Amino acid sequence: MGKKFYFLIFSFLLTTAAFAQNATLKGRITDKQTGDALPGAVIHLDDHDDAVSANGKGEYTLANLVPGEYKVKVKFFGYSEFEQKIKLSSSQVMVLDIKLNLKTNALQTVSIFGKLDKESDAASRSSEKNADNVTNVVGAKAILQSPDINAANVLQRVSGVTIQRNNGGDDAYAVIRGMEPRYNNTLINGVKITSPDDKSRFVSLSIVPSDLLQRIEVSKSLTPEMEGDAIGGTVNMVFKDAPDSLIFNASASVGYSAIFLDRKFVDFSKKDIQAESPYDKIGPNYVPSPADFSRSNLDFKNITAPPNTLFGFTYGKRFFDNKLGILVADNYQNQYFGDNSQLNPAAEDPNNGFKPYLTDIENRTYSNHQINNGLVLHADYDLDKRNKITLDNVLLYTYFAQAFLSTDTTIVGGDAPRTIYMGKPVPGTGSIHQDNTSSTYQQFLENLKVQGKHILTDHLLLDWTGVLSSASNKAPDRAEYTTNKRISYEPDSVNKFVSTPYYYDGSTRIWQHNEDKDYDGLLNLTYKTKLGNSILELKAGGLYRHKERNNYQNQYILFAPGGDNNIGSRQQFVNIYSVRDSVINPNGTAGYDLNNYHVFEDITAAFGEFKLTINKLDIIGGVRLENTSQGYHFLQFEQDAPDNVTKSYSDILPSLNLKYRLNEKTNIRASYYASISRPGYYEIIPVTQPAGNDGTSDKGNAFLQHTTSNNFDLRYEFFPKADQELFIGGFYKNLQNPIEYQFVDSYTYEPVNSPQATVYGAEATYTKFFGNIGITGNYARTFSNVAGSYKDPTTGNTVTQDRPLQGQADDELNLSLEYKNSVKKLFIQLAFQYTGKTLYRINQDLGGDYYQQPQSFLSLSADKAIGKHFTIFGKFNNLLNTATIIKIDGLVNGHDLTQPNGLIGIRYVH
Repeated sequence: MGKKFYFLIFSFLLTTAAFAQNATLKGRITDKQTGDALPGAVIHLDDHDDAVSANGKGEYTLANLVPGEYKVKVKFFGYSEFEQKIKLSSSQVMVLDIKLNLKTNALQTVSIFGKLDKESDAASRSSEKNADNVTNVVGAKAILQSPDINAANVLQRVSGVTIQRNNGGDDAYAVIRGMEPRYNNTLINGVKITSPDDKSRFVSLSIVPSDLLQRIEVSKSLTPEMEGDAIGGTVNMVFKDAPDSLIFNASASVGYSAIFLDRKFVDFSKKDIQAESPYDKIGPNYVPSPADFSRSNLDFKNITAPPNTLFGFTYGKRFFDNKLGILVADNYQNQYFGDNSQLNPAAEDPNNGFKPYLTDIENRTYSNHQINNGLVLHADYDLDKRNKITLDNVLLYTYFAQAFLSTDTTIVGGDAPRTIYMGKPVPGTGSIHQDNTSSTYQQFLENLKVQGKHILTDHLLLDWTGVLSSASNKAPDRAEYTTNKRISYEPDSVNKFVSTPYYYDGSTRIWQHNEDKDYDGLLNLTYKTKLGNSILELKAGGLYRHKERNNYQNQYILFAPGGDNNIGSRQQFVNIYSVRDSVINPNGTAGYDLNNYHVFEDITAAFGEFKLTINKLDIIGGVRLENTSQGYHFLQFEQDAPDNVTKSYSDILPSLNLKYRLNEKTNIRASYYASISRPGYYEIIPVTQPAGNDGTSDKGNAFLQHTTSNNFDLRYEFFPKADQELFIGGFYKNLQNPIEYQFVDSYTYEPVNSPQATVYGAEATYTKFFGNIGITGNYARTFSNVAGSYKDPTTGNTVTQDRPLQGQADDELNLSLEYKNSVKKLFIQLAFQYTGKTLYRINQDLGGDYYQQPQSFLSLSADKAIGKHFTIFGKFNNLLNTATIIKIDGLVNGHDLTQPNGLIGIRYVH
């Protein structure tokens, strides 16, 4: 068998024998007063390189220790450091249980240098329990084992949170307690981020890979130090930071969308897409010809969809005697997904009591290719025991390509309505329009944060933060062409149905890009002292943010002349390459497009806050003042629209949070806070956007006012064990000038202020394990009321009618059944989600509102560890093949179906 083989065996036996003589130290780390486990507490030995963190049960193990004397050291956030000398002998297994004391009498004991492991379920429960406000936390471990791959998917499993979906069925924006995304605040590492969206100020959370997150915090009440524009709540995405010991994790997975088992993926060429329009590339004096516009991006091909692939890694370590911590993480997601949908536009029938009826049946297919890449860099440096500097940089990149194909069959009206035979319209006849659109965009979002914490004295802490947040979106050459034909019923013909050829109706090309930048500065000073048996903490600080957003758009219209070169003559369509076009507007809309604008926003804020701990009662209160100055100007002269408009307003936002500890495992919370919601940047500009895929246009409103709200919360919290919880609570919100979108005509959608709205409801959350079986569930029942203003189509008078707030679902239920076997290293989760009826869109006419119908979703995830370092896993979503259905007065206006999707993968943990 060879000398080398025997040498390997001998070396293995020698190594095993050496390990057998070494010692082991293990035990459990707990709170001395409560006995609760302290997951994430860091234990290490003097003169020993390795350190370990306690697991979810507070347990730790240090193995293969050379016999001898050591000094055991333990650090944990908010607790006194522990030190004890021990002596280990050969082959000894020493059990050392460690109890830590909580110290609160001086700021230095609130250690800003401790490393609380906030990734475990137990750590999430601890964060909820100790928070000053009403909070829900989802840790990295729960995220990792869930069926979810992005932040939006994760959020939909939080109590009182639903997700607003975008085109193609991709999850995007969080709706908290029935409040639309506009009423919620999105943060990265505690600071607001910019948006790459060309209209709104919020961020699509589907672009944030969940593997990069340490935890997600959803704050449902505010303290004075928190920014005030969060009526619904705040979503804080906390990205991974440097560990106390070396980590290296990597994962790879592959999956598929079931929709492409039933149909092909529609693709188009991207190689000829021009980054700039002819106007920008050559200049305003150039007169472009049709040859200046590519055609290959309108040549659609049916292909077999490639598989979805995901890769990621995380590396972290501390250097220079643990003074410097570094973490680098990257996650790459390459996904193909789609949507089969039907949009049925409706109109009112004056001969039938103005009841809605369908005018068209439009069948649509979306084929989407999306690449998300997230890169995280974290560095922290302890200058000394009292001073620390931290740098966090988060870079999110998204590439998106979509082929959108639509076939619209006219039922009534239009240029060719259905054939009438024997007094009735004949199904299948009429005008058939085909709209084919290709679009791509690239988005960049970067958030650079530098933070310093300095303990000036044992009672005084200074912290500061500087942030540069930038986002951009480049959408070159959104190309669309339209064809149509007519089918008529002729009973005397052989085939009965007679069709004309398809005729070419022209095309449009749009170049659009925007950029959004924030410059933030924050400064806070905290004083903490002991007053007899009570503890007082005083905090004051301020924020300044300067924002700038620029938007550019240029649209060209191309039309097909006939053989005699008369524009408007019909031309038979063979393929996109044979089309004979003329450019109607040689310079596009660059010189007069109202979507070319600059927006600015300056926010200055100051706050004063106190926290008084009297025995079992915490009182956290104070006031925040925010001043807002925002405005816009067009990038070219506009005669018919107001320009260089600026508006300013100030808000005083008091808040009070009470937390009473009935015992060490039970809290009762009550809170009040005032908050606001500012209009989106585009929403205050009186321009009309080009029609989207649904045929409607968005228009801004220069008279739009910001929303204010008074908010109340009450919650009972019970934490029977470190990773278990029971929450029961209620909330009430009173909104002044809520912002909602409504149709101001048949095709234009505009933000308006409703006079007042109330939102109230109840929430419950429950997590418990019965041996290996666990149940996690939450339920929210939400009510809202708005005095809506409508036009009565029968009389033409304006009437008031109560309705729900736009975007508010009446019922939200999440229920997960989990199986966890630590011996077999197996975890299985079956997750069910139900979302109730939701007001989708508001119609200007009475009885014409659009409602999204209730939905039920089922997901499955599983993990199985193989050996010490590897885990295989699977994530499977939308197993019920649930459709998104929109109705108006019982008629189906929209029906979207995405079908199930899933992936399997392998994970490596060092």
